[in-house]
Amino acid sequence: MSLQSVQIYDYNQHLLLDSANVSNINSNNTVIVPVVTGPLDWQFFVEPSQTNLPKITASNPLEQLNLTNDETIYLWYRRNVSLCRLSAHTIVQVQTRRANSLLFFLDGQFLGNFDNSEHAQGTITVDVPLNLSQFQPNQQYLFEILSVSLGIDNFNIGPGHFDYKGIVGNISLDGQSLIGNETNVWEHQKGLFGEARQIYTEQGSKTVEWNSKWTTAVNKSVTWFQTRFDLNHLARKDLNANPVLLDAIGLNRGHAFVNGNDIGLYWLIEGSCQSSVPCCCLQGEIRCGQPSQRYYHIPSDWLMPKNNLLTVFEDLGASSPGSVSIVQRIVIT
Repeated sequence: MSLQSVQIYDYNQHLLLDSANVSNINSNNTVIVPVVTGPLDWQFFVEPSQTNLPKITASNPLEQLNLTNDETIYLWYRRNVSLCRLSAHTIVQVQTRRANSLLFFLDGQFLGNFDNSEHAQGTITVDVPLNLSQFQPNQQYLFEILSVSLGIDNFNIGPGHFDYKGIVGNISLDGQSLIGNETNVWEHQKGLFGEARQIYTEQGSKTVEWNSKWTTAVNKSVTWFQTRFDLNHLARKDLNANPVLLDAIGLNRGHAFVNGNDIGLYWLIEGSCQSSVPCCCLQGEIRCGQPSQRYYHIPSDWLMPKNNLLTVFEDLGASSPGSVSIVQRIVIT
């Protein structure tokens, strides 16, 4: 097989598809051109902390996939905490899984996050420093954790090899255990308020109040952004040969939707600069120092000539939403 390729065979072992040989289109004979003039006109909506969505309570944090049933990659954990001492380097220690992210909040204020992008299974124990110096000791605060599943390992699938996500064991804050307390329980919320309201659709977007001063939401975590764009100047028949893409530069990590359709998870994680990747099938640098992927395909069937609705949910915070654009990949003949 060619490097970084996929082959599909039928039951008789006849080759049906080799992704390394699907066309003569590659990065050397294509150009990326903007198709929307000027910056996109964004508005934003901050994901609320307190909602009326259904909750599940337990004395210990519950595993994520058993609660979400593959309907969302997000799960909120919430519990009240009170600490005797609060410092600029307070450690939260938590048992979680590989390919998982945890975002930490206290009374709605974002404190920090942990990310693991390994394509593997396994439980890991992590220490995450949080700056709690601005809070007061011996007062009760709402401690919130947003768990984000970053993918499920696809090796060794079968009984005994089921993957897990979220908090899967002990958790402590400044050495204080946060499990096993029957009077101070954990609250679990499946998914996001914006997901439940489907604010990425035409009807759902009308159910919340959007703020047009989007520059005030730069680098703000758990925030929805929304805008519209026209494509009536493009020939419809050319969209399959010259696809329209979302250029996500300026974003960080989250979900993107076009006209209510889910493009999927985007993540502008920096590419590898290793001279040799520790895998049997990959060697060499992969977009060293650049986002491993910044362009995301938008199927032409999802697009309309005018008034297309683009919605993104940023969990980590977007550094420059104004840099995001709609582009087209043009094949040079």
